[in-house]
Amino acid sequence: MPSCFGYLLAFILPLGSFVFLLGGPHPPATALAWTLPFWLMLLLDWKTPDWPSHPDKKMPELYYDGILYGLALLQCLNIVLMLEFVSKLSWGEAGDFGANLINLLLVRFLVGTSSGTSGIVVAHELIHRDSKLQRVLGHLLLYSVCYDHFVIAHQRGHHHHLGMPEDIATAHFGESFAAYWRRVFKGYFNYAWRSERERLGIGRRFWQAGLLKHQVLHGLAVECAFVIGIVAHYGWLAALLFLYQAFAAVRILEAVNYFQHWGLGEGRFGRTYGWVTGSWLSRYALIGLSNHIGHHLNAKSRYHQITYSDRGPKMPYGYFVMNLWVKLHNASYRKMAENKLLHFDC
Repeated sequence: MPSCFGYLLAFILPLGSFVFLLGGPHPPATALAWTLPFWLMLLLDWKTPDWPSHPDKKMPELYYDGILYGLALLQCLNIVLMLEFVSKLSWGEAGDFGANLINLLLVRFLVGTSSGTSGIVVAHELIHRDSKLQRVLGHLLLYSVCYDHFVIAHQRGHHHHLGMPEDIATAHFGESFAAYWRRVFKGYFNYAWRSERERLGIGRRFWQAGLLKHQVLHGLAVECAFVIGIVAHYGWLAALLFLYQAFAAVRILEAVNYFQHWGLGEGRFGRTYGWVTGSWLSRYALIGLSNHIGHHLNAKSRYHQITYSDRGPKMPYGYFVMNLWVKLHNASYRKMAENKLLHFDC
């Protein structure tokens, strides 16, 4: 498949969510059928052979950026359609309860998954761009999953201190995903809040004049305004589902962070920036995110321009399979990862 068309795979999950929301609510069997694109992508990520890709430096920037903007637009539309979908569910009859519950669970699954893949992946690239408008768009996408403080924790913490004790995002050797999740979920926010206080030169007292320039506080204000506006216009159930899809999306993001750098802290296994995969599906469906080592070498590079690197331990599967593996059977994942690192020739 030509690489310029390969990146269109990134539209499968958000477009599926868009059509599902546009045509719903659905009968239970029909609703469940809308998960098939995800399971197909998971199967392809599991079964297809490695196909390490080369950078697509000849691809027109306008075409690639158009893909990013299209995915960003779909993310925003899916959030609005999700809220409309939930607010219009009818709970008047007892027979509606089961069908509505299945629809709600499927909305969470579809929107949460597309938010955690296409939404956050696009945000992750845009927050590193030089263009102020593109960075603002990256913030907007992170507002849609209530995770704007990730910008500071990721850029100032993870990128500047990769693999060092100050790097919260690198999972420790032997650390379970449950332990990692508890650590980073609070640790990211605490780091970002503290980093902004240090940047502004303000102390520990809560209210000070400089606090008005605190970027984490700005993000919190916008996110709280979003939730309050959703409650006022769409109701409590829609607001709860908005927060639920945000939680699911952030769990996907942190599962990716977990297996990208697991056990590589403090140079214990040589100078490598991350785990690698040659999965072509992960490469294209996640618009180049899986070539993660190159992203750390030059964070401002467009993902499609990043060269595949094999200078890291090899993951047995692509990102879609790895995401489920680390969450559903973490003990076997850790056993594999420990064995790979102990035999890793750095």
